Amino acid sequence: MSKSRSRYVGKGQFATLLTTFLVASVLSGILLAGIVVPAAGAAGIMVKSGPKVFDSLPAEFEILPPSEQSTLLAADGSVLARFYSENRIIVPLDEISPHLQEAIVAIEDRRFYEHEGIDPDGMVRAAVNNLSSDSTQGASTITQQYVKNTLLEAGLQRGDQDLIDAATEQTVARKLREARYALALENKMSKDEILTGYLNIAPFGTNVYGAESSSRLYFSKSAKDLTVPEAALMAGIVKSPTQYDPLYHPEAAKNRRDTVLAAMLAQEMITQEEFDQATALEIEDMLKPDYTPQGCAGAGNAAHFCEYTRQYLLASDKFGKDESERKQKLLRGGITIKTTLNPAMQKAAFEEATNAIPVNDPSGANTALVTREVKTGKILAMAQNTNFGIPTEADPSATQTNFNVSKAMGGGDGFSAGSTLKPFTMLQWFREGHTVWERVGGHPRQFLAHEWNIPCAPEHAADWPVGDVGGKAGTFNVIDATAQSVNRAYAEMATHLNMCEIFDGMAALGIGKPDGTPYDPKPAEIIGAPATPLALAGAYSALANQGVLCEPMPVTEVLDRNDKPIVTYEPVCNQAVPAKEANQVAAVLQRVASGPFYSGTNIGRPHIAKTGTASQNSNLWVAGATPQVATVGWAGYARASSKSLNGIYANGVQYGYVYGGTLTGPMWRSYMARITEGMEYAGFAPADLGTPPPPPAPAQTEDGDGQGNQGNGQGNGRGGEEEDD
Repeated sequence: MSKSRSRYVGKGQFATLLTTFLVASVLSGILLAGIVVPAAGAAGIMVKSGPKVFDSLPAEFEILPPSEQSTLLAADGSVLARFYSENRIIVPLDEISPHLQEAIVAIEDRRFYEHEGIDPDGMVRAAVNNLSSDSTQGASTITQQYVKNTLLEAGLQRGDQDLIDAATEQTVARKLREARYALALENKMSKDEILTGYLNIAPFGTNVYGAESSSRLYFSKSAKDLTVPEAALMAGIVKSPTQYDPLYHPEAAKNRRDTVLAAMLAQEMITQEEFDQATALEIEDMLKPDYTPQGCAGAGNAAHFCEYTRQYLLASDKFGKDESERKQKLLRGGITIKTTLNPAMQKAAFEEATNAIPVNDPSGANTALVTREVKTGKILAMAQNTNFGIPTEADPSATQTNFNVSKAMGGGDGFSAGSTLKPFTMLQWFREGHTVWERVGGHPRQFLAHEWNIPCAPEHAADWPVGDVGGKAGTFNVIDATAQSVNRAYAEMATHLNMCEIFDGMAALGIGKPDGTPYDPKPAEIIGAPATPLALAGAYSALANQGVLCEPMPVTEVLDRNDKPIVTYEPVCNQAVPAKEANQVAAVLQRVASGPFYSGTNIGRPHIAKTGTASQNSNLWVAGATPQVATVGWAGYARASSKSLNGIYANGVQYGYVYGGTLTGPMWRSYMARITEGMEYAGFAPADLGTPPPPPAPAQTEDGDGQGNQGNGQGNGRGGEEEDD
């Protein structure tokens, strides 16, 4: 004879048990009236007052679509990144494995298809179990859980802490409210609709929600393809998403999975053979986790473009009325963002940037490449030789700073752009009636303050000792002065011009202060002002586009969770500078790019190009364009932008003196040759450069001393340049 076992029950527990059974005894009649008094905590409510209390509760509540991850797409539709506050992808029931549907019903609510929102038998069973044993059982049906999760989701979406607290408080009032809502919900929705909602909103781990995202996380597959053991593992997690997370607690997850499998077997959802095979599997052998991080950290070599796009959307009035609304839309809206990024160009850009100087190269130097579509402003590629993230011992060069863009968009202040700025002096040269055939360059290297014409800010006039490398003596026409990048020739040109207008023209083309105003018109800044690669690419695209500048455009369209457009972005272009003079500058740059000094940047089709080297050979540039695309390449030390690159040992190559055409030239040429292959062979707009005069007789002038400008205490000391393009 077996020995009977008993458990002491205290006064309070006895009262609760008694009330529970009283409630259960009248529950059927109450249900017929559409009201219920929950078993848990019923000791404080008289059974006879239950209908009145319950009827006073609201029966309607708003079911908001759950937060869903947003997806950032490249121009070809491939996924670049996903953003979310809650990792969730909503799918219909027919895209969720029947095994998971059965597993959830088996373990969470085995009478789901029989009850009408609440389960009186389950409530009594749970109350008795919880008071008579050391284990605990829940009494909520799938419908009630769906109600709770929906109320919680509403609070999270609205940022309303009161709603969040009301949805999670451990009170009788909350249970009453959930039960009332559950009964009402069952009158409005089918069982399949409720199950679909539950499987899309329930937590299945640490910040992973719904069947689809969870299946992708744990098994790298869609929820529709889940097997019996995989479904059982996932169904087990919802009881305690942290405790049973298989990535962190595989043993607990295995025990819980086997409990689910046992419930499925008992309810004849699986066979004994399926049970035996499933329970024999180790958790580690089942998992094929996808650890791709959310946000731009998961965008690979396009991460910096991704972050630029994120900043663009958060600043866009079209995307939302304020930044808070825009963030909510991005992190919870389930939107699809179609970007302009060309994956093939992006791949080429990253490869060429890292071929020049690899990621984490011992030199510590950096490279960047960016491409804009000339006639639209679409950003087609944006790369640099770093990973996106926080520096670590294993990845010391990692950074979230984008070398291609301004500080407002996640970048910095730009880098001294050297001779890539000379076309803007040439632009003003033509606008003031000068010709390409005038000879310049015979001026001594020392320019005096009184020689400058700066009517808008005469205080910026200063002496400027202009440096050039040797071999640039004599006078030149503007084409040759540009091809050989003769600093003194361009300084002399500037003395004949309104300096304020030179800088106004630069600003009109996007090269100016962060607020869009022109840089201070200091003489040395005509070849020393800072620029970002993205802005410089825009300026050169305008020169290639008859003076029309298009704003940088990373996004074409945003779709809602039903794939319907909610925001559309179109190119924004304007006539930044006159077409005639822009075409003249482009004609000069085209001749320069096809000449002997630029053989290293020749890509075998019509293009414009100009190299640049900042003071002390610290920042190396190539800027150029075809009629279709404009690309800028840069190399330097991002964290020490005035540090010289002379003598650099990078990617196994020892360099001596370096210039724009030395290091960045091959990078730019190789990249542009790759991305323009197969493009239409197109020419630039015609320009009248006039008739060249007879060549002058040879003349002797002061030789350059090869010394870069060190600054003279007036201006900012960035203007001098050692360059041999």
